[in-house]
Amino acid sequence: MRRAGRRGPANQDPRLVSIPTCLAYYLQRQREGSSNATLAAYHAEHLLRFWGARMLSQIKGQTCRDYVAARTAERWIPPGGKGPGRPISEQTAGRELQTLGAAVGLWHKEFTLTSRPQVTLPEKGRAHPDWLTEAEYGRLLRVVQGWRWVASDLATREPVWERAPENPFVRQWRLAAGADFIPDDHLERFLEIGFYTGTRSAAILGLRWQRHRIAGHVDLNGVTIHRAGPDAPVSRKTNPPCRIHDRLLPRLVEWRKADAARMVRDGGGTPGPITHVVHERGAAIGRVDKAFGRAALLAGLDRRDIDGVMRIGNPDPADDMGLPTPHILRHTRATLMLQAGLVPREVGEYLGMSTKS
Repeated sequence: MRRAGRRGPANQDPRLVSIPTCLAYYLQRQREGSSNATLAAYHAEHLLRFWGARMLSQIKGQTCRDYVAARTAERWIPPGGKGPGRPISEQTAGRELQTLGAAVGLWHKEFTLTSRPQVTLPEKGRAHPDWLTEAEYGRLLRVVQGWRWVASDLATREPVWERAPENPFVRQWRLAAGADFIPDDHLERFLEIGFYTGTRSAAILGLRWQRHRIAGHVDLNGVTIHRAGPDAPVSRKTNPPCRIHDRLLPRLVEWRKADAARMVRDGGGTPGPITHVVHERGAAIGRVDKAFGRAALLAGLDRRDIDGVMRIGNPDPADDMGLPTPHILRHTRATLMLQAGLVPREVGEYLGMSTKS
């Protein structure tokens, strides 16, 4: 692959610059100072399967439409998943093309192409309602707290709950750990922080009890959650500090006291304090998607109160929108704040969310 260097005909003529070279240069710059590098690399993997060794001059409206058609003919199966999977949406293909467009834009900024190709994106699809009512969130929270929805009251239609039995894995862990047993409440903590602050999933999972250079931390004395550290990589997704909600504060105080009273051992057996706010028996967590999906199904979120539409189980699988993901907590907080009368600008500033339509 030809290395990008100084300006010259080879770097300025779109007929001589290959798409792989352009993407490689973009990914290199992303790795040097962006938190979006992993996502960009994932997009590039799919882009290269279609575009191959084509040149920038071959980026046309038709080839972009061909890319969308090729991607939407594929299906996505999560790691470890079974079955036919879900069709790739035009919106997913569009986000991948946005990465291609960003790569072309960076190359043009650096080398001044004689003619800059325009990446054509698919039309935006109709937005689907994607937020939880407080009643739905209440059901979700009860599920992760260890309750099971067994029936509904015929008169009030309210759920009837009973305590779910402890599963064999937890029972075995409790017996083996003895006094060192730590209840696994990581999903409950994740839900409460996400619901009351609308913080992005990765930022929630990175939160620490003490100040950190990269990750955010909880300042109980200042009643503030700092969503990112001072040296966090620059990203378009801002993570401004936010005031701790009055209902969340006592929960954080409770969790802090519990964690401060515990010690965990690392891989070498050395004891140490619990550092992360959301942890699984003292260990940091990378993702909660699967656990969240299981809880959402048990809470009856396959059918939603806001529109009565079935998210899964439709006669045509193509009509399925899927169960909600953890990101729905962010949408929920934004919606509830707007419903409470806050103006969009204030909501955007609190959440670190763009209010541009």
